[in-house]
Order: sequence, then C-alpha cells, then structure tokens
Amino acid sequence: MSGIEVNSEPLSGGSPAADTAGNAFLAGLTEGPGSHEAAEKMRDAGHTLKTLAQNGSFAVNEAGFNAYMKACNFFLDGYKTMIHDLTLLTEFAEMGSSPYATLVAGFNVEVAAGGGEAMLPNLVLMRDAVETARDALAIARKNYRETDHAHKKSFDQLNKKINN
Repeated sequence: MSGIEVNSEPLSGGSPAADTAGNAFLAGLTEGPGSHEAAEKMRDAGHTLKTLAQNGSFAVNEAGFNAYMKACNFFLDGYKTMIHDLTLLTEFAEMGSSPYATLVAGFNVEVAAGGGEAMLPNLVLMRDAVETARDALAIARKNYRETDHAHKKSFDQLNKKINN
C-alpha cells in the first residue's frame, strides 16, 4: 500500500497475547466511538496490555513506543473537543416545530448520550483504554530496556571470555 512503511524489525514483543491485545486495541481505536463493542474491546485490550507488561510479557522498543504513543496522544488531543461537541448534542436542540425537527433533535440526543451505542459513554471508555495503554507502553518500554541491558551485559561477558 502506498504511504505505509514496513519495518522488518518488530516494534513489540514478548508474547502472542501482547500481539493479540495490541491488535484488538488498535482495531477498537480505528472503529471509533460509534461502536460500544469496539470501545469495550479497546478497554479490555488496554487492561490486558498493562497486565502483560506488568508481568514482563510485553516489551516495546523505542520506535514502537513512539509510534504507539503518537496514536494515543492523537486520540487524547482530540478527546476534549469531541466531548465538548458531543455534549452540545445531549441537549434537545430547538430545530423547529415540525414533527420531523422534533424527531431529528431526539435522534441527536440518543446518538450522543442514550443507549448502549451512544457516543459519549463510548468515548469515555476509549479514553480510559488509551490512558491504560499509555501506562502499559511505559512499562513495556522499561521491560525492553531492561532486557536489552541484560542481553548487552551477557554479550559483553561472553566477549571478555572469548578475548581472554
């Protein structure tokens, strides 16, 4: 595909579970706040990533950390504006006196705040998921650095033995 760069070096690692959770998280992020199922999937994946990172089963290198954080920050930067704009829709707008105007105003309120597929509660779930994923990424980067340092130390010791 045009515009997509492929890096042969993995950005994250540790376990297939981390890959699965990462894919579910990103899928939920791209589906958007119109899907309650996607928001819940994202929330669950964020918690899974954090648990995996806390258990040492998820690590991410600096390039992967930066890429994932960029996506998280992009969402969070727009979050306040999205919440503000959607909050305006939670009020029954004066759109006229016709039955159709009343129907449209009611529909806007329902989409913004009512029911299981409403956007406001889904955005809150997504925000919580993104914040949890950011925590997971910080831990995963620390895991990667610690593993990388341990490997370097082992190689340095091996090189000393070979050179002596």
